[in-house]
Amino acid sequence: MGILVAALAVCGGMVGCSTTASVVKGATLFTAVATPKPQPTAAVQVPIRGTGLDQQVPIAVAPVRFRIESLGVDMTVAPVGLTSTGSMELPPDPANAGWYQYGSWPASAAGATVIAAHVDSLYYDIGPLAKLPQATAGTEIIVTTADGKDNRYVVQNEGMVTKPDVPWGQVFDRTGQPRLTIVTCGGEFDYTRRTYLDNVVVTALPEG
Repeated sequence: MGILVAALAVCGGMVGCSTTASVVKGATLFTAVATPKPQPTAAVQVPIRGTGLDQQVPIAVAPVRFRIESLGVDMTVAPVGLTSTGSMELPPDPANAGWYQYGSWPASAAGATVIAAHVDSLYYDIGPLAKLPQATAGTEIIVTTADGKDNRYVVQNEGMVTKPDVPWGQVFDRTGQPRLTIVTCGGEFDYTRRTYLDNVVVTALPEG
C-alpha cells in the first residue's frame, strides 16, 4: 500500500470555484464546481471502521493551525464532520481549513490526518492552498494542535493525479505509518462537468 498523508483538499486556482468532498464509509472524493453551492460527486466504497466503545481511539488533540512557512501559507483549522448529504464539511472561507475529526490526528500512533479546504470561492477569492503545487519534496509543513504543540512534517513527493486514479481509501486510512496528506484540485477545469480534472497530492511524513 502506497503512502499518502493528511489531506488538504482544494480545487485548483480558479476564482469562483468551490470544493466539496463526498464521503461514504470513511472515504472522501473532492470535486470543484463553479457555483457557491457545491454538488457531491460519486461515492467511493471503502471498508468502514466500527464505532463501538471497545474500538475507540484515545481522545484526539485537534489541529488548530496549518503552516507552510516557505510558501507563506498560514491557515486556521477547525474540526468538521459530514453534511446531511454525506459530504465532508468545509469552512466556506478558503482561508480556513477543516480537519476530519472522525479520522486520525497529528499525535495518532497510526493513520492519516485529513485536513481540507476550498481553494477559492465566489465570495472569498483564491485561498492559500492555491500555492500547494509548490510544496515539493523537502518542504516543511507545521500543524499546531490545541495543546500548543507544533507537529512538523516533511513533504516526500507531490504530483498531479487524475481524479479517478486517486486512492481515496488510502487517503482516509486510519492504519499504517502516521502521516499527513494534502490534496487539492488542479489541472484543467471542465466547464461542462463543472470540475477540475486532476488532484495535486502531497505526501508528508513526521520530521525526525
